[in-house]
Amino acid sequence: MRSFLDRWTRQLVRRGIRAGLIEGSNIWLSVGAIAWLFRFLTRRQPARVTVERLRLGESVLVTHVAAPPRGRRARRKLARKAAKLEARREKRGSGRRSGRRSGHRPGRAHRGQEAAGERLSGQDGEERES
Repeated sequence: MRSFLDRWTRQLVRRGIRAGLIEGSNIWLSVGAIAWLFRFLTRRQPARVTVERLRLGESVLVTHVAAPPRGRRARRKLARKAAKLEARREKRGSGRRSGRRSGHRPGRAHRGQEAAGERLSGQDGEERES
């Protein structure tokens, strides 16, 4: 399908230049300009090719990364989604640093550990200092 569109638009551009500029037809000049604009806007980036020699023990992983969205609406939606994800990660990361246990002292026991410590200290006959 792609080759058909390329051939068709290329012929329209040629015909538009020939009939529009040389013969003086404004309609064909307009058709050629629109066909050229269509070809210009639908150009694809050339595929990236990398050639490297593999050493012993190395392997190749071939992946496909989706192209970024072309439309303005899709780009904005993707940016909002990325910002939301970043905010969620930041919130999760900051909770670890400054959450409710931020004032935690290393020597201080938790609720369950405190009760277990009292039971152990009572068995030895020692009194706990509070």
